[in-house]
Parts: sequence; structure tokens; C-alpha cells
Amino acid sequence: MSLSSRREYLSIVIQRYKKAQRKGEKSRIIDEVVDVLGYNRKYAIQVLNKPIQERKEKRKRHKPLKYSEALPVIQMVWEALDYPCAERLHPVLLPMAELLARHGELCLTPLVRQQLAQISRATLARRLAKWRSLKPKCTLPRKKTGATLQSDVPIDRYAWDESRPGALEVDLVEHNGGSSLGHFAYTLTVVDVVSGYSRRRAILGRSQFAVFQELKAILAEWPFKPWGLHTDNGSEFLSDHLLRFCKENGLVFTRSRPYRKNDNAHVEEKNRHYVREIVGYERYDTPQDVAWLNEVYAYLDIYANLFLPMRKVIAKNRNGAHVHKTYDKARTPFQRLLEAGALDANTQAKFQRQLEAINPLALHRKLETLLDRNPSSTPAILLEEQAL
Repeated sequence: MSLSSRREYLSIVIQRYKKAQRKGEKSRIIDEVVDVLGYNRKYAIQVLNKPIQERKEKRKRHKPLKYSEALPVIQMVWEALDYPCAERLHPVLLPMAELLARHGELCLTPLVRQQLAQISRATLARRLAKWRSLKPKCTLPRKKTGATLQSDVPIDRYAWDESRPGALEVDLVEHNGGSSLGHFAYTLTVVDVVSGYSRRRAILGRSQFAVFQELKAILAEWPFKPWGLHTDNGSEFLSDHLLRFCKENGLVFTRSRPYRKNDNAHVEEKNRHYVREIVGYERYDTPQDVAWLNEVYAYLDIYANLFLPMRKVIAKNRNGAHVHKTYDKARTPFQRLLEAGALDANTQAKFQRQLEAINPLALHRKLETLLDRNPSSTPAILLEEQAL
């Protein structure tokens, strides 16, 4: 019985109890209350002898909304950075607002600037929770079966606290639309596990030679010299082409344990964020589709490496079966490369010029325009000269 029903019932029984003249009649009423409500007999007597007090409605305190002047600016920065969480958005909120102001996207008043500097991460998280993200939510990809193993490549994995930039993880993403029949496109993803710097290229099919050529092209444009290469057990990676290339260039070539996707966790995470959540799970199986994918990745690589902050695990504490992870301050892959001293002067200057010249909100809008285009009907134009 609900509380309101209980109060309604007691209000009627109390009137009967007060009108009762004989002791036996009152005793029967007490027995009825004990049976219906399950009260202790002494407590039932106290309730029947005490009038029910009307509940007073609590008045809600209406506090003025803090940081109301800065909310439109926060929402615009949130959109420009592709709707990140508060932990990633908070450290770069004011610098990104100033960058958008220089590009004429918004106007920063002294009051708004002060509010952006004062707002806490927790308050920012509460504000973001009330806004609707336009980013579509995708389901997780299905697990793939293992592939042929080769004894020439040792099984290993990078340490979770690796600190030397140049440890690269490589993986392929299928674009088969749920059917593995026929020829379809793949996305080749390469990521540095220390800085989070990543690159993507789409190819038609996954022959060993085609994968090797695209991987070699990505490594030729890599902004610093890598020292390690880690792949899964796919036959497209475990080839004589790649093994010979690694030996000639002094790269430590390792592979994951079979059926252990966490051995390649960094590149799997990038695949989810920057491939599946961007281009989805549709089937791409024509040269026009591949050209469209590469046009998207040409802009996406710049956007992700220069403007999107990310967090890394810096400590792990195990308490039984639970592992508590501590994350560092959110920074972009470019900022992490600067802090690690991995870039030479020319490369650093090139990145800095791009960072100052590019409008992140305009870049985000360009990506949305490309994603709205139907690749099967409108051929895309490769923009390789704009890729990093």
C-alpha cells in the first residue's frame, strides 16, 4: 500500500475510532489496523489517538544559473571539438574559445572569459549532460576470428606505461556492411601509443602488397622516427614484405597473442572513435568509395591530431577484481609530441602554422558535409596534399 493510500485509510479509521463508545468496538478497530497495515498494536493505538498532520509541500529553491553568459560559447567549443566529455573539454576550453574568437566564430567579452576560466570540471559536466550531442551512437563491432600465425614475428605487447614515442600499433578495419562476400574496402590505422598521434588510409582489398604499400606511405610521412611496429595476427601483416622492411629500417616487429584484442588496445580504440563512429558500418566496395573515405581521413587526421584532446592512464591500482585507473590532464596528440620532444624544429613549425591557421569549427563543419555526401553517387576528390 502506498503512503498516500495509507494516509487516506487512516483518516477514515480514526474518525470511526473517535466515534466508538465501547471498549470492544475500539479493540476491533485496532485489530483491523494491525491486520491491514501490519503495525505493532501499541503503535496502532498511538496512531489512532493522534490526528494525521497534513504534509507540507517543499518549496523548491530557485538558484540563479551560474555561467549563463558563457554557455553559448561552451556549446560552440563543444561542437568544434566533436562533443567531448567534460574531462577532455575542460583543460582546453578557454584556449579553444580564444582560437575560435580569432577566426571570428564568436565574441569573447571579459565576463565570458572570466567564466570560462572559473568553471569547474564538475559544473561543466552537469551543463554538458543537459545538451544533446548530434554525434550518432554506433554499436560495437563484432569480434573477428584469428588468422594464420608465423613464427618469424615474436609475440609481445607494449607496456601500458610506455614512455618512448615511436611505438606504433597497426590494424585494419573492414567495411563489408555485414557480408564478407566479394571485394570491399578496408581502413588501415596506425597510432603511436605514447602520444596518440594517428593516421588512416583506405584501400580496396587487403592483399599483403597493397597493405604494405599503404603502410610504407604512412610511415614515410610520419612526423618522427618510429622504433617499433605491432600488429595483430592477420596474414595481411605477417608477410615477407613487412618483415624485410622492419629489418632494413631498424623497427622492432611484434604481434599480439591470438584472440587477445587488448594487446592492440590503442589502435582498437582509435578504430572505434575515428573510423566506426565516423564512417559507420556500411559497405564500401568501389574506387569512388575508397576515394571518399580517403578524403574524409585527410581532414580527420588533421582534426584529431591538432585539436581533439585525449587522456592517458598514468597509474593503476588493483583492489581485488577491480582496477582503479588514474588519468592525466587531457592534451592533444600534437601537445604530447611537443612535451616528449619527439619533433624536430621544421616539423614543429609546420604543425604550429597549421594549428594557428585552421579554424576547428570550420573543419568540423567540413567533415560533417563530407559525411553527408553519398559516396556512391558523388565521386570524392583526394586531398593528399592537405594531410599531415
